[in-house]
Amino acid sequence: MFLSVLLGLLLSAVSADDQGTVLILGGQGLAGSATFTTLRDASYHTTLLNNNKNYYDYHTLVSQHPDTTQTIVCNRPAPLSGCFELQNFLASHTKVRAVVDFTSSNRELMEDAVSVLKDLEPEVYVFVSSAAVYDVSVEPEEVPVKEEAGVRPEDEATREINNSQNDFGDKMLAAEEVLVASGIPYVILRCGDIIGPRDTTYRWWQYQVWSEHFPLIGAPYPIPNDLHDARFSLTYGPDVAQAVFSVLKTGVQNKVYNIALEKMFTLPHFLLELCIHFKTDEACYADYTDAAETYNLYPSNHRGMLSLEAAQEELDFVSSSWEEVLRSTVEFYEGARSEFPEDRNEVLKRLNENIVPYLRVGDLNSVVVGESNTVTIDVEAEDEDKEDVEEEKEDETVRTEL
Repeated sequence: MFLSVLLGLLLSAVSADDQGTVLILGGQGLAGSATFTTLRDASYHTTLLNNNKNYYDYHTLVSQHPDTTQTIVCNRPAPLSGCFELQNFLASHTKVRAVVDFTSSNRELMEDAVSVLKDLEPEVYVFVSSAAVYDVSVEPEEVPVKEEAGVRPEDEATREINNSQNDFGDKMLAAEEVLVASGIPYVILRCGDIIGPRDTTYRWWQYQVWSEHFPLIGAPYPIPNDLHDARFSLTYGPDVAQAVFSVLKTGVQNKVYNIALEKMFTLPHFLLELCIHFKTDEACYADYTDAAETYNLYPSNHRGMLSLEAAQEELDFVSSSWEEVLRSTVEFYEGARSEFPEDRNEVLKRLNENIVPYLRVGDLNSVVVGESNTVTIDVEAEDEDKEDVEEEKEDETVRTEL
């Protein structure tokens, strides 16, 4: 009798633990790290599946609560069925509360994920997708763009044109379609370009260094003419975390929500905001160009602002203020210059290779790093060749104040 009661208690404890476990695919970047720390602080057991690369302070965040945070090392896009550590997890867990997926960025990856993870019977599979799916969908009837616009056009020729113009959006929408057809209860969160601390794409950080040291760099922001007045939405990483938490709290299923800041942006407007923050706005200027390739880092979607109406009504979603996002993000990367030298050096490397005039590379490194020659890059062109290239660019562009 005693043994049966004890066994029942143990089984109940395991079941309760499984109900509170959230399996996160990814979790290292700005939205993923914010999500796992938010859920962990809300007493969820979080299991992170990724390649375990230490972006910023990822290992430190994981180690802070070893009793409620588990890691599974798998290198996607390798098949999950071949991941030994995941197989051990599946053997010890018959059910999880939820799956939160930041990594299934195409049809094949999503097919792999749902086929392997469906036996965990998640109450909801949350897929963090992108507003880029609207670029390959039907033309929206209104802007801000609502979720129902995320459907491919029936005309095959139009589909092919759309897909050729935004390959990323095509792949993300294909992943969404696989999840919806899988039969697993789902919620899809469509985000604008995600900004905030711990960005593993380094886009914001590059623009931050560029804006802060614009007088030193002296290179204008290249802006394609078709983006001059194009409006778009940005999404703050911690806001994604709050949306995921709201999904779990409310229990919604089989829904799609846009998640973004309420503030509207154009690329010149966004860059001017950074310059004003660093008091370099009198020096900042842009070159509007028709060149086929330019080094502009935002936006990745071009169908306009996102409507937040559904998320606000059904998830009680409240986006962070732009003032708070700007302040906290700038502060993080200012501290990151000394705290995360590998990430800082990658930012400088990309700027030096793509934007900074050759003769000013050492000066920028010295200012940002505190000493010269910390970052080395390959420079193929001689000084005279560089000048010729710059003169050609001047012929193609028009210098304009932001």
